[in-house]
Amino acid sequence: MSGEKKIEDFYGDYATLTVPAEERRSTLNLFMVYMGVLAVVAAIFAGSGLAAMYDVSTMLHVALAGNIVLGIFGALTAYPGGVTRANTYMLLRYPLGRVGAMIGALIIAGISCGILWFAVETWLFGLTTSVIYPGHWLTSIAAASIWGGILMMITAYMGYKSISILSYITVPFWYVLCIIGFFSALDFSGVSYQAMWQLGPEQMAPIGTGITYVIGLYAAGCVITSDVSRYGVKPWSGSLAWALHVTIFMTTLLFIGGVMTLATGSPNVIVAIANIGLGAGALLLAILGQWTTNDNNLWSGSLAFVNVFPKFKRGTWVLILGVIGTFIAGIWAGVYGMSLDPFIAFGTMLGCFIPPVGGVLIADFYIFRRFVLGIKDPAQRYKFGPGTKYGAINVPGIIALFVGGFIGWLTTLPNYAFGVPALNAIFASIILYLVLIILMHKAGIRYEVGTWIEKETGF
Repeated sequence: MSGEKKIEDFYGDYATLTVPAEERRSTLNLFMVYMGVLAVVAAIFAGSGLAAMYDVSTMLHVALAGNIVLGIFGALTAYPGGVTRANTYMLLRYPLGRVGAMIGALIIAGISCGILWFAVETWLFGLTTSVIYPGHWLTSIAAASIWGGILMMITAYMGYKSISILSYITVPFWYVLCIIGFFSALDFSGVSYQAMWQLGPEQMAPIGTGITYVIGLYAAGCVITSDVSRYGVKPWSGSLAWALHVTIFMTTLLFIGGVMTLATGSPNVIVAIANIGLGAGALLLAILGQWTTNDNNLWSGSLAFVNVFPKFKRGTWVLILGVIGTFIAGIWAGVYGMSLDPFIAFGTMLGCFIPPVGGVLIADFYIFRRFVLGIKDPAQRYKFGPGTKYGAINVPGIIALFVGGFIGWLTTLPNYAFGVPALNAIFASIILYLVLIILMHKAGIRYEVGTWIEKETGF
């Protein structure tokens, strides 16, 4: 740990330091922050993707199966953060090495959350606003993306406390709006509850494809659970909060989005909301949902970039990433319009290449250090603080990371289809990491290359 000496939080929000005792929060607080991340139009929009693949009953089972995997996976990745009080990018210094952790940080948060997911959410915000209130320059996709992106940057810039307060205010209202939209869609279309279960496309996709899609939607958030769990008053606070919110509420939102799309016959849930005529309520849903999620994406992305490029503080990275993400959102809107194809492809890709990052962390923390190195106390498995030495590159970790992602992607292809690609990626990375590192450890072969000594700033 960081020892007795009080160390200045140079970068902000303990981006490179462990969270001190006085900053810890309740399990409810963590739950509300996670719920704020989930309170997003993209979650119900993603239900439209499932509606294009399955009937309502199958869609519900696929959503639940994918979110159970996410619940277990995220709980396992959250616990090391709760024990050590370190964020994801600090934890990765052990299974990937200090330089390898920079690579992992860029993959899972810097690029995925801080840039690409931020861009996707900003695009959806602009799209929703344009559909609900067309014909005004201020509500065009481009303009709405700009002022929406600015809103999201404000709370991300202010940090965890601001994100937490916003979640308490907006989350209950947002979920009430979703429920109203669900029943309004059934009433608008004249579909009974019994008839609802018969809705669906003529041809259904393989079950594994849908589960991978669901896992991919939240894979990045699943791997970075420690960014929030490190604030928990108990080591297990983040694990419990994550598992509850994703298995129950993520499933519910996907179900709501899918049913609204199928019941109204709309191409996606945004058009369905417009057809129902929710008006101001729909715009509030878009603003509140995107705001509470995208500020968290940007916040996590800024933590990642501080751990890679420490020249700027966390707040500066928020502004840089926010501007880049907003620019990409405008290009996305111009090229793809309202098509779901890139959204589905994006979710599937993340479902293959993001989970292996969490896979090597789980393998290292729970198995290698516990049973091979014999470190029984979880709090002693990862140490941080000035003078701590890390390997620059953990060779088994880097190999397992990329090979696991490749195997997951390969099994999405028709000629190599096997099982659930996202699960293939997770298990491949875990097994490959353990085989390589245990063999090298037993043979006396050094599995870490180079040395990195932690400085006073935590970098």
